[in-house]
Amino acid sequence: MKIDFLKKELWDLLRTIQDSKDIVICPIAKAHNMTPLQLRLLMEINAAEEISLSRLSKVLEMNNGNVSTLCKKMEQRGFLTRQRRLDDERYIALKISPDGKRVLQQMDADMHDKYCLFLDCVSEEQLEKITTGLKELQLLLRKMNDQ
Repeated sequence: MKIDFLKKELWDLLRTIQDSKDIVICPIAKAHNMTPLQLRLLMEINAAEEISLSRLSKVLEMNNGNVSTLCKKMEQRGFLTRQRRLDDERYIALKISPDGKRVLQQMDADMHDKYCLFLDCVSEEQLEKITTGLKELQLLLRKMNDQ
C-alpha cells in the first residue's frame, strides 16, 4: 500500500502543487516580464541578502553555468548585482538591487491584491493543517533524498 501511495498519491500531489504554484505565480511574474524561475531567483537572493553563486545554484538545484547566465540577465535588467571577491575570483556574491527590491515589493502587492480576499475565506485551522501537512511532506522527501 505504501508503495502505491508513493507511485500514485505522492506524485499526483506533487504535480498538483507544481501546477498550482505555476497558476498562482506565473501571472504575477509575467506581469513584470519575468519567468517564475527569475522571480524565485530574486526571492532567494533577497531572503539571503547576499548569497554566493554556488550556494544559489544548490538552492535552485541548477548547475553553476545556468545560474550564472540567469544572473547576468537579471543584472543587465538592473535587478541584482554580482561582485567577485578580490582575493578569490571564483567567489561571486549576489545581492538584490534597489530596482530588484522594488519589483519584489510590487509583486507582493500584486499577490496581495489578487489573492488576499480568497485567503480571508480560509480559517486559521485550515492554514495550520496545510502547513503541518506540507512540513511532513517536506520531511518525507528529505528522508527519501538522503538515501
